[in-house]
Amino acid sequence: MLWAWERPEDLRFLADAGRPARVAFLLATLALTETEVREQPRRYPLHVPPGMKLQATVRMEAQPRASLANYPPERLQALAERLATLANRPELTGLQLDFDARASEYDAYVALLQALRRRLPSTMTLSITGLASWCAPGSWLTRAPVDEVVPQLFRMGPDAATWRARFERGVPAPCRGSVGLALDEWQAVPSGVSTLYLFNPRPWTPEAFTRAVTGLTP
Repeated sequence: MLWAWERPEDLRFLADAGRPARVAFLLATLALTETEVREQPRRYPLHVPPGMKLQATVRMEAQPRASLANYPPERLQALAERLATLANRPELTGLQLDFDARASEYDAYVALLQALRRRLPSTMTLSITGLASWCAPGSWLTRAPVDEVVPQLFRMGPDAATWRARFERGVPAPCRGSVGLALDEWQAVPSGVSTLYLFNPRPWTPEAFTRAVTGLTP
């Protein structure tokens, strides 16, 4: 799964890439303020092979002094409705939320995901990105009604080496199944991964995709 972030992306080469790949593209960024949610739709073109089904990623960013934990139930319901509306596109098979929830926001995030799950079609997958630390035993993720958690094993800060060593032994529950790697911080894919998300800090090209595939080959 290739992440197509906020920049022009031409991924039509995937039609002849010789290896199955899908696309998760940034659909919108939501800025969560103390009083409102400001939406910034995708600004740049995205080209994919004809007929390709897509997964939409919505980035949520809590602004200074704002916290999802301070959203009353009615605001969480309204936010869930807004996300479901964004995902109401025929080419989408899944919706992914990218939100770096703080510990104080875990309960509110779970409530938001529960409200969102009720509003999405049963055929649409619900995915979230996550921090590596969320995959520790007893994680709050066990309460999240999602089909997939994608721990991002890059841009992890000073504890990066510790978490990479843990994931080298396999993806810990409840994050088992998917991980996200970056081309500029490459590491071995943990065992037990069924879906690998790839982030490229630069626009995707056939050459970049080939390098990534080569890195996956034992």
